[in-house]
Amino acid sequence: MFAVFGKASLDSSRMDEIVELQNSIAVPMAKAQAGHVTTYISHSADGSHGASIYVFETKEQAEAFAASLKVPAGAPVTIESLEVFEVTAHG
Repeated sequence: MFAVFGKASLDSSRMDEIVELQNSIAVPMAKAQAGHVTTYISHSADGSHGASIYVFETKEQAEAFAASLKVPAGAPVTIESLEVFEVTAHG
């Protein structure tokens, strides 16, 4: 398995909108991709930073998803980084 690890800056004053975007766009988009295994999206206690993990069966699937991940214009989220890693253990 391979995971896309994402880091983002968030506008904490718009947290309700952020959570709505996660549930209405990010998660469904990931689930629709071939090889999707699971998704986790989280944010810091102060709401200023976000982190995500999207897990796929193959490296190619993870890379394709990372390349397709876009944030709508004006969204309260700025993607800082997306990296693909091999999953070497899980429990």
